[in-house]
Amino acid sequence: MKRIGMNDIKDILRHRHGLGLTRDQIAAAVGVSSGTVSHVLERASAAGLTWPLPEDIDDDALRARLYPPCERDSGHVQPDWDAVVKELEKPRKRRRARLTRRQLWKEYRDEAVARGATAYSYSQFCARLKARLKGGAGKTEMRFEYAPGLWGLSDFSGKTLGLRTGRGEKDVEMFVAVLAHSDMTYVEAVPDQSARHWTMAHRRAVEYFGGVPERWIIDNLKAGVDRPDREEPRLNPSFRELAKHYNTAVLPARSGQPTDKAKVEAAVGAIQTRILLELRHEIFFSLDTMNAAIRCELDRFNEAPMACGESRRAIFEASERAHLQPLPAHPWEWGEWLERKVGPNGHVRVERNYYSVPEGYKGHDVHARLGERMVEVFLDKGGKQRIAVHRRRNGRNQYATTPEHMPDRLKAVQDIRKPDYDDILLGRARQIGSNAVAWAERCFASRDFPEQAFATVQGMIRLADDHGAERLDALCAEALDLNRLASGFLRERIKNGGGGPLRPRAQAPETIPDHGNIRGGNYYGNDEGATP
Repeated sequence: MKRIGMNDIKDILRHRHGLGLTRDQIAAAVGVSSGTVSHVLERASAAGLTWPLPEDIDDDALRARLYPPCERDSGHVQPDWDAVVKELEKPRKRRRARLTRRQLWKEYRDEAVARGATAYSYSQFCARLKARLKGGAGKTEMRFEYAPGLWGLSDFSGKTLGLRTGRGEKDVEMFVAVLAHSDMTYVEAVPDQSARHWTMAHRRAVEYFGGVPERWIIDNLKAGVDRPDREEPRLNPSFRELAKHYNTAVLPARSGQPTDKAKVEAAVGAIQTRILLELRHEIFFSLDTMNAAIRCELDRFNEAPMACGESRRAIFEASERAHLQPLPAHPWEWGEWLERKVGPNGHVRVERNYYSVPEGYKGHDVHARLGERMVEVFLDKGGKQRIAVHRRRNGRNQYATTPEHMPDRLKAVQDIRKPDYDDILLGRARQIGSNAVAWAERCFASRDFPEQAFATVQGMIRLADDHGAERLDALCAEALDLNRLASGFLRERIKNGGGGPLRPRAQAPETIPDHGNIRGGNYYGNDEGATP
């Protein structure tokens, strides 16, 4: 007999017990056969149902009363219904994903196959399970149509996996992103819900999709939204930078309104049952191995047929990939904004290291952006006026100092600690003149150690800054003639008006060395000894 609809069953009961019509009259009024009317009335009598029906009975409960499941199916092994119901009604926990009917049916089916028995189909399993659960009408739902390439949604799963560490087991978060048109999904395990891991997970999600949707809906979590507001929400600065880099508009959902992001809520539920439950018995000792296992299950999930008969990946490749915005030439780099105050030494402290700023900003409040490779310092939060940029240092208590940021009186103090400071001084002397270079070289050679002449040569260079390079070069020529290798001599000569136009330096008299084969002057001065 063809299965009759619930509205027809109610009409049959109403016409019989409410209006008192005969079976033939009921059959003509409802549009069914007399045999169907008799069949329904017999089942209603056996179930103790008349008209009007009890107020607390809905369509599912009415069908279960009229057509209770038959437990004598030959060849089908019966599930442990009490255990199945208990699993479904367990309270939700932080780590444990809620079991679904499909997952329970798969476990029941696998067990039946292992025992060599026949299991119910999924539809029969659900029909028999429904009679044992408390029925209830669900909320009215609205279906939305999403244009391809326009909408992306993201959220954390809420259910986690366990990661074994040296201190025990730790919960890790599951980040889920989905493209609304094709339901193409991305999943990743991250250590926590911090702004850094939330933001970087979005970067890897668009890289997995191979493109960027024009709009992105997120939850009102702190990592994404600094100030939740229905009309003017304020995004986290780092997340706002990522959205600007990838040219996507971020639209936070309304607080307490999960239907604003229903697609990702549905994806979260599917991920919990199709991936987290599959991996719940696995033991992971690192995020890399966990994410590798998740990626295998994720690919299988995206390639599995949906109710429409096509897979998420097939719909994505056919109708959505071409509508996504292309990825930028360079991926966005993570940056965390920190408020800092410039110290007396002209540096700001970022992650236990120190970075210089120009001299005029000592004592100012500034904003440092800590990136993956660089540290930038701005006067305002948002990056409009940058005053310093440095390569990020590793370790602790290290200083990154740009020479231009140091005041003139401290540059020499910084340079003197360099191993090649003598070369630095000679380079400065070379800018004064050749005599200054010769004087500096003789100073270094006259000391037991070159370092002992650093202060002397520095004094000569300072005099050139104050009185001119040409005058100092002339004084160095005089000092070389007199072999006076002290900056004090140069200073006294300047006080006395020395340092006029350069004079040619006197050449030392050429002498003939003594040698047995060379005749002396006495030989040539004696006429008698001369050779004719």
